[in-house]
Amino acid sequence: MERERTPTERLAAPAGTGGPPAAVAGRVAVRAMVALAMSALCIAPLLARAEWPERPLRMVVPYAAGAGVDVALRPIAEAMGRELGKPVVIDNRPSAGGIVGTQLVATSAADGYTIGYGNMVTLAVNRSFYTRLPYDPEKDLAPIGLAIGNAYVLVARKDLPANNLAELVAYAKQHPGKVVMGSLGIGSGAHLAGELVQGSTGIRMLHVPYKSGAQALGDMVNGQVDVMFDNVSGIQQFIAGKQIKALAVTSPQRVPVLPDVPTMEESGIRGIDVVAWGGLVAPAGTPVPVIRKLNAALNKALADPAVVKANAALSIEAMPSTPEAFTSLIRSEVPRWGATVRRAGIKAD
Repeated sequence: MERERTPTERLAAPAGTGGPPAAVAGRVAVRAMVALAMSALCIAPLLARAEWPERPLRMVVPYAAGAGVDVALRPIAEAMGRELGKPVVIDNRPSAGGIVGTQLVATSAADGYTIGYGNMVTLAVNRSFYTRLPYDPEKDLAPIGLAIGNAYVLVARKDLPANNLAELVAYAKQHPGKVVMGSLGIGSGAHLAGELVQGSTGIRMLHVPYKSGAQALGDMVNGQVDVMFDNVSGIQQFIAGKQIKALAVTSPQRVPVLPDVPTMEESGIRGIDVVAWGGLVAPAGTPVPVIRKLNAALNKALADPAVVKANAALSIEAMPSTPEAFTSLIRSEVPRWGATVRRAGIKAD
């Protein structure tokens, strides 16, 4: 009597020898291959999410170490590193207008390991201010999320015969082109805030750009600069020490650390809502899942107790957002500042 074939032998046997028909065997094999492929598809994204990041990240800051932005970003980078499980290392690349650092991010590998800080100047103003910008903020960079905002405050030397914005406007009209307005550079947010005020009131002041806000502030304390705009965080202690006086803030609401200083609108000038915003960007083409993971880490970092404490000390507002919301903000700011640059007739080259 012929021995009964085992299940393995029947599956492998050709048709007509007691095994299953070839079509049946083929269907079984196909199903096995499909199941294996589907398993691989399901597992691959999980593996990718688990593997990234595999090494430390670099956060390019286009400003000098110790500058206000640098000080604000360091606790954020530390908190993001804790969330991602890998350190986020600050790489300072200061330059005029933040171009060098921003270009470095734009030309880096789109793998999420190089990210950068972008703000109102590098992502919006520079597009109109420079004729030949070596990067295109819209095409070369991928927004990760808005991070922080800081109001500007209009300050004056302590002996200037103007104690509020209305008195400054009247004084400037009496002395056209004589009131010295300092700034931390042509095309800076502080400079453009001054241009907005001049355009809205019809006054003309003498703009004197400095290499840094600290230099302009020093000359104001010494009486050589009449007025200037600066971030609240960089000027608060000088106001408290009565070395200079605050006339108005550019934010929609009063600043908590300067509760007695009115807003521009409260001072009689509408349409000057200027907050020095900034956030994180990556090279264009960075995978969407990586952008999402970076955004989640950034937003969690902004809520970290150490970051909240640091922001409060610097009078900085946390501004968590989505990549889409940050993209919309940038696009809305480009035409606004482009109009200001053209109206003021300022160009870097």
